[in-house]
Amino acid sequence: MSSKDAEVQRQLQQLMADIESKSSLPDRQGHDQQPVASNQKLGWLERFKGNALLPLQILAIPWTQEIIDQVFFQGRWNLPVHPRTIDGISGIFTSAFSHANFAHLIGNTIAFTIFSWLILAKSRQDYWITFLIGWLGGGFATWLLGPQSAHGLSGVVYTLFGYLLFIGWLEKRIIPLFISVFVLINYSAFIWGVFPTHPMIAWWGHLFGFLLGILAAFGVYREPTGPRV
Repeated sequence: MSSKDAEVQRQLQQLMADIESKSSLPDRQGHDQQPVASNQKLGWLERFKGNALLPLQILAIPWTQEIIDQVFFQGRWNLPVHPRTIDGISGIFTSAFSHANFAHLIGNTIAFTIFSWLILAKSRQDYWITFLIGWLGGGFATWLLGPQSAHGLSGVVYTLFGYLLFIGWLEKRIIPLFISVFVLINYSAFIWGVFPTHPMIAWWGHLFGFLLGILAAFGVYREPTGPRV
């Protein structure tokens, strides 16, 4: 074999080796990416599982209180906030977890759970901030400005509602905007609760909660820095 033929054969072998290495690259990349995708999916499922239980864990407080109240006190163990009194200050912390009866509690439980899950689908941090603003801020607003004593989780429910209605329009991202539109279409009737339409409903607590929810949305929303999802 001449030196020229040997050189041609060497070049052909090198070319085949290059082609083989390039053709196997996507397979290696796919193999490397599969565990990452699997881990991301597992992480999402774990977060969803933990978030799904969070509102139920919070609801255990008012349900325990109401059961004790009805079984041992015949509905007389209420923990309302009394406006502008020293004795009423404790109600800032307790009134959200006290209800008049099981019907009152069940109505708040359903709305609280749905709105909580919707916010948790977006952000656990946003949920805790909004919840705390509704709980403590709403209790303080009722103590400071309310016309009479009140209790119940509905003020917090309206804080979650206000946040959900506005966060999508503020962030202009796909998921928050979808959630806001969903709430607007399906739960817009809640807005009537901020008006004095029924003498037995503490509408002012709903109004305070709703305004605090809008404030929470403005306080936590983030300008998009990447893809709008």
